[in-house]
Amino acid sequence: MTGSEGIIANLPTRRLLLATGALGALGALLVGIGEFAMQFSPAGGYEAADYGYFANVPPWRLTWGHFLGVLAAPLYLAGYVHVFLAMRPAPAWLRVTVLLLGIYGFMIGDVWLGSRVYLGLIVQAQATGLDSESLAALLTQAAAHNEPLIQVVRVVIGLASLLFVGAVLSRHTLYPRWMAAFSPLALLAAVFVSYVAIPAIGVYLLPSAMNVAHFAFFSLSCLVLARARG
Repeated sequence: MTGSEGIIANLPTRRLLLATGALGALGALLVGIGEFAMQFSPAGGYEAADYGYFANVPPWRLTWGHFLGVLAAPLYLAGYVHVFLAMRPAPAWLRVTVLLLGIYGFMIGDVWLGSRVYLGLIVQAQATGLDSESLAALLTQAAAHNEPLIQVVRVVIGLASLLFVGAVLSRHTLYPRWMAAFSPLALLAAVFVSYVAIPAIGVYLLPSAMNVAHFAFFSLSCLVLARARG
């Protein structure tokens, strides 16, 4: 047994490595279900500036998805602890940077997700015809405070992904080199491409794009490291 297999076999924290990865995957799955419940519309239209797709979401699904997603989001932190452990023996500064970017990104992401429900409530109130002009102005203000947050999350996770890819390609981690092709950024891009290229599938993936990407990433990471243990 050589290379990453030998390293993993001698790790006293192997259970922690796999447990944190499983928790991260569980968090991505639960947040993904919650965000899907909040935002899924069979007609799509997620790119619309007026958030009209929220009008097709039943109020019970908006509320249920909100609480499930917000309460499960902290499990993402365990997932980035998993990546921190799995990136050994990469330099400490690199592993810590990826860990801190992941934690920071998903703290901001939870704030974004937690305020998403209010956009949906405004759209649904607007659909009833109650003072639509005032509600439209309120929706614009709410969006201006909500949308920049997800952009921060995407930039931060993008930076973490690039550092991850660099470390994996340099063989300074427990991962095989091919794992670099499955960074969170690459998987997130694949979800967006699916919405354009295969809309029949993408319409179901895009409402939870970041969560779909991380569920696949954490799950694949656990599988790769568990099999390396052999």
